[in-house]
Amino acid sequence: KMKRFVSDASHELRTPLAAIHGYAELYTMWRNMPGEQERADDSIAHIKASSERMTELVEDLLSLARFDEGRGINISQQVSLSPILSDAANDLHALDPARSVQQGYLTISDEWKLMSCTNCDFERKLQFHVGTLPTVTLLGDGARLRQVMTNIVGNIHRYTPVDSPVEIAVGVMKASITPNELSKLPSVKESLKEFLEAAEVSQSTDTGHKYAVIRVVDHGPGVPEESLSRIFERFYIADPSRAREKGGTGLGMAIAQSVVKAHHGFICATISSPLEASTNSKTNLDDTMDGSEQIDVKAHGLTLTVVLPVNEID
Repeated sequence: KMKRFVSDASHELRTPLAAIHGYAELYTMWRNMPGEQERADDSIAHIKASSERMTELVEDLLSLARFDEGRGINISQQVSLSPILSDAANDLHALDPARSVQQGYLTISDEWKLMSCTNCDFERKLQFHVGTLPTVTLLGDGARLRQVMTNIVGNIHRYTPVDSPVEIAVGVMKASITPNELSKLPSVKESLKEFLEAAEVSQSTDTGHKYAVIRVVDHGPGVPEESLSRIFERFYIADPSRAREKGGTGLGMAIAQSVVKAHHGFICATISSPLEASTNSKTNLDDTMDGSEQIDVKAHGLTLTVVLPVNEID
């Protein structure tokens, strides 16, 4: 695994290095040629862009190396999640002003009994309501959790059409599963169902551990179902053609997973359901979120669910 990682890292670094070398040669050739100053300046711009990509890639690699060694994350800070989520929504809206970005809160639905169904859409157990983000405070690393949200909305900006709506929400619920057990769950939809079943048990018994559940739902092109668990692999990109057009290091989701795991949490990706947003209002961040309008979302997309333990803070 380490050999493959080193090989992939070397390959990823080789690409911007080759670009820098090539454009440096072109600059040397064009800088003294009459009438070619514009081409020379263009070469410098490409060199700058490639060096910035290298810097971003090296920083991400260093972050992952520190995480692998158990360093770089301090989960003893008092962190309020709502400003982090609100800032992420505002950042995405600033990047894509035409995009509908909704904020709200999550609740557990009483209508869906997961323990007695086999083929039901278990994710509908989590209901999204447009409104003010609830105040959720926990022990964690605020800067790293902010990085998780930055990576998630960055991918939405890069890989989804600007007219595809997004919902960002958080809710607090109890589940009959320990944080240690939760952190060991693989990042697959079956694990999410296991957590929701544990939440269903706690809902009826009012026992269990308290968790913050964050959901970021987009309605873009999504990814193939077989790629859902692989998006957390280092350097894995579901659609390389889109990555070449939009940039990115291919490490954002791997970093997000490492940060969440360090918080004894869980993260997974699932396919967004058009029905998931059927009760939401189609409002923009600049509009009043009164829930009066119905949203009609037909496109499937990607849903990222993050579950974090909520430790009692004195």
